[in-house]
Amino acid sequence: METAAVERVIAQRIAHFGELGLLDTDDPRRTTDHFFALTVLLAFNEQPNPLAVDHGRLRATMVDGARAFVRAYGTRRWPLVFRAVNSLNML
Repeated sequence: METAAVERVIAQRIAHFGELGLLDTDDPRRTTDHFFALTVLLAFNEQPNPLAVDHGRLRATMVDGARAFVRAYGTRRWPLVFRAVNSLNML
């Protein structure tokens, strides 16, 4: 799947989470850019060689970025969902 298609799908999910009151966003596309900056782009910057990936470090970077994103965009309803997801060890 090309990057634009992935970004489009993520933006749709972010818009949906906004409609549910889980994320505070007026611009799902811009919010998606911030999500990618905190996760994928940061992970790439830290480990630009795909042949020498430290999977533990990659996972830690992605999880930390996702948590920072939720702290920035999550509403007061989000902690309940975040705890539930975290308890399933999905992050």
